[in-house]
Amino acid sequence: MSHKKHSHDKDSPHEKKHDKKLLKSLETPEEKRLRRFMKKEQKQRKLKEEMGWDDEYMGYTNTDNPFGDTNLLNGFVWKKKLEKEGLHKLSKEDMDGRNRLKLEQNKNELEKVKLRRMQREREREMREEELTRIQRQKEAAQFSEWEKQEDSFHLQQAKLRSKIRIEEGRAKPIDLLARYISSEEEDFNIEMHEPYKYLNGLKREDLEDLQEDIKVYKSIENGKNYDYWKDLEIIVDDEIRNLSDNSDGHRDSINGAVSSEIVSIFKGKTPKQLDAMYRQIKKKTSEEGVDTGYWETLLSRLNAYMARARLAERHEENLRNKLFKLKEE
Repeated sequence: MSHKKHSHDKDSPHEKKHDKKLLKSLETPEEKRLRRFMKKEQKQRKLKEEMGWDDEYMGYTNTDNPFGDTNLLNGFVWKKKLEKEGLHKLSKEDMDGRNRLKLEQNKNELEKVKLRRMQREREREMREEELTRIQRQKEAAQFSEWEKQEDSFHLQQAKLRSKIRIEEGRAKPIDLLARYISSEEEDFNIEMHEPYKYLNGLKREDLEDLQEDIKVYKSIENGKNYDYWKDLEIIVDDEIRNLSDNSDGHRDSINGAVSSEIVSIFKGKTPKQLDAMYRQIKKKTSEEGVDTGYWETLLSRLNAYMARARLAERHEENLRNKLFKLKEE
């Protein structure tokens, strides 16, 4: 009796083995290398999983791992060492557990190494940032020193030019004003009249030139004698405002119909008295029903009178100090 071949016979282990062998025989060399590589990869992954490895460490191999272990995947057993430690009789399960524990310890140690490396990197970055900051501070300080030296050079040159012009009898107003403040600092002979007296008789163009010269001195002196130059600047601005539009460019005696009254109100007052008047006039301009134009004119002129009063007070103090020194000599 003949037996019919059932359809499921083709799925028998024998048939599968036969088909697998046939497929292998038909492989190209490239396909064979790829199959063997994939098989090796699967085998290594399975071994790693059995050893308790997680995804983070799956990429390690015998030749590429941070532990320097060339037998990482081989389950290498040092029999003599195990015998010496009394562990040679451990079962495979116990040995695998011991290996997994050792692997976990290696992983923990690796994490510590990573943390130490990150800490060293952060410390290196902090040192570099600190060095950069210190270097910037040094460069800024050096640049500031260069600026001071440059300003000092320009100031000395300006003083030298002033001295030459004075000696040659062609002094500009700025030369006389600079000499006045130098006489305070260097104990030269004190000028006998207030510095703003040098402005008497100046034309508009002379005053405008003086405006620019004062700005230069304020800049190259870096704030030194600031109050002195600022008061002179206020007075020069006021003198320019008071100039009439007549053809020869000379200034009138005073500005407008209120000029004589302004003089009588402000003349001879001390800086303290003028400051009190400033506050009163400022308050007056905000009141209703007053001639604001009149009071604002007073206010605009008051700043110049206050500047003159401060310079006059300073001049008197210089004269007293000079007289005191002469008496001591």
